[in-house]
Amino acid sequence: MTLEEFRKDLLENVRVRAETNLDFNRVEFVEDVGQRLSDAEEFSDFEICRFEGVIGRTKLKLDGYSFDEADNSLALLIVDYSNEDDAPTFNTADVTKAFGMLRAFVEEALKGKLSDGSIEESQPAYGFACDLMDLHSKITKYRFYLASDGLLKTRAKDWPEEHLNGVGTEFHIWDISRFHTAYISATGRDELIVDFNEFGGGLPCLKAAESKGEYQAYLCMIPGISLAQVYEKYGSRLLEGNVRTFLSTKGKVNAKIQVTIRNQPEMFFAYNNGIAATAEDVEIEKTESGLKIVSAKNLQIVNGGQTTASLAIAARGSAGKKDAMDLTLVMVQMKLSVLPSEKAGELIPEIARYANSQNKVSDADFFANHPYHIRLEEFSRRIFTSPVIGTQYGTHWFYERARGQYINEQAKLTPAQKRQFLNQNPRAQMLTKTDIAKFQNTWKELPHKVSLGAQKSFLYFSELITKNWAADESQFNEEYFKNIVALAILFRKTEALISKQAWYQGGYRANIVTYTLAKLHNMISEQALGKQMDLRAIWDKQSVSSFVLDQIAIIAKHVLVLLTDEDRPKDNVTEWAKMQLCWDHIRDFNIPLSKEMFNSLQDIREVTDELKKASDTQKEDNSIAAQISVVGIPGSEWARMRTWAIENNLLIPKQLDLLKVASHIPLKLPSEKQCLLIWQIHNQLVAEGYK
Repeated sequence: MTLEEFRKDLLENVRVRAETNLDFNRVEFVEDVGQRLSDAEEFSDFEICRFEGVIGRTKLKLDGYSFDEADNSLALLIVDYSNEDDAPTFNTADVTKAFGMLRAFVEEALKGKLSDGSIEESQPAYGFACDLMDLHSKITKYRFYLASDGLLKTRAKDWPEEHLNGVGTEFHIWDISRFHTAYISATGRDELIVDFNEFGGGLPCLKAAESKGEYQAYLCMIPGISLAQVYEKYGSRLLEGNVRTFLSTKGKVNAKIQVTIRNQPEMFFAYNNGIAATAEDVEIEKTESGLKIVSAKNLQIVNGGQTTASLAIAARGSAGKKDAMDLTLVMVQMKLSVLPSEKAGELIPEIARYANSQNKVSDADFFANHPYHIRLEEFSRRIFTSPVIGTQYGTHWFYERARGQYINEQAKLTPAQKRQFLNQNPRAQMLTKTDIAKFQNTWKELPHKVSLGAQKSFLYFSELITKNWAADESQFNEEYFKNIVALAILFRKTEALISKQAWYQGGYRANIVTYTLAKLHNMISEQALGKQMDLRAIWDKQSVSSFVLDQIAIIAKHVLVLLTDEDRPKDNVTEWAKMQLCWDHIRDFNIPLSKEMFNSLQDIREVTDELKKASDTQKEDNSIAAQISVVGIPGSEWARMRTWAIENNLLIPKQLDLLKVASHIPLKLPSEKQCLLIWQIHNQLVAEGYK
């Protein structure tokens, strides 16, 4: 995809979302680039926080922020959005001006000038300014981002680092070209080059393994101070995504590591398991004493994130570095796997999974390629909606299991084929993994989890799905998919509805939507026993009835009042919305169901019957698919698999007997029930490493 095509697609996506949500293009652009920077692992969970104002003669501006709990850095975003069909250019002076407004916002907030009544308390910027004063003492680094749909005329991506009230401050510029480069990269991230000469010199290493040019491995020694310095510079960008999430949610200071550093630094190598890392390329230097790794491209720590962060914290210290520890005697072992860029996106999560198999990072953290997603993807390509009024054909709700699928599927189409694709797969009907997590968590009455941000919401959701899939995967059937689409329609209609309400002044829409729909679900369960929302009706009509929208409007108005109540325990409404106490407060507030809403509800017994039929159908589909898959593999291959399982002591006798049955294909075919069990064994052995 060319740069021009990429920019056109990005702007079209922004415009469609703005039209669908009845919102401004600029707001949707902020949300889009916030998500892209999150995908690129520049941001943790991004919060939109728009502010533009003047104090004295100083202009202040902010579009959003992201606090990264893995390294205690705070990213702040300002956007330059033209919405022009041809990409405009901007220069150094424009960049300096933009970063100046962003810096001014932070400086004035830290002085207390944005929380002294100069900003309405109901505005997101007020709450963030209050939080900023509390956060400043523990922030390790400010990271300023300028995102634009234009082209930067200079080659520089980043500005020299400065200091803001004693805290180091980085400046990053993401123009449309940089977004394009990240998009077409195999990993979806911006290129990161770690030059070890900056951190005490190259790393002594031994070449450990190589596999047909697709994989190389090195065993390295890295000084503790060097590892801490690398982490200080690059922060959680060094951490593989799942490891970052684990670290930010489980805490990052290991007491035993700290004791070893303080009392026995020379024994760190003996006591600590070290780290496992990946890179897409390395520069090797031959010296008299052996090989040294001079630099690594796109270095990612896939195991040992807690060790790395703990070393950085020990070296940094607190209270003016009075308690900083000496790391000169600390040495850390590192296993470095070097993968080609085209394989990195596929293999890094797998390496992370196995590297963490003895730790507490759960399978849910490695959820991207779970069969749940594969099944939803298959449904979304196959199931058509009923034609809506004014059309002669149905459409798909396109599920983008991996970012970029929607565009990539159009790449090789002729103009006529592309028009047909867009007719069948409207851009406004695209769904992502984090969308589905948001819909499902909301409908399970977990709006405070949704308010934590897309990544944390998805992690919580994936843990639930992993358990439920293991218990009975047939519940994730066509009816389940149609209910997801119904919730998507309900969400998007609610977003548009709130945007045009007279009482809505902007801000907190995401929180209002998730709390409103969670409250609606709770009201139905509490006030209409034995009944539930008729999601199938929404799927059939691809719309939401007027009396449902009227009920939603009433709830949403109350939700806004409750979220911004002056007596709330936290000034920042966004942070207040993340608390269980907030949901308890709104859940317990009495709002009666309207008569029309009550009469539209469906008897749960009817729904149960439909779900039972859908589950039975899914079981039949699974059985047929298993038979086709098992019979499609030669008997000799099943025999080889059986031998491998015996050598590795992985199966019980009953399972080995089933593989023996499969080894007679095609002379003798397994039964339907046997095929299901054999295919389960196949998947188990592949997960164990059989190829």
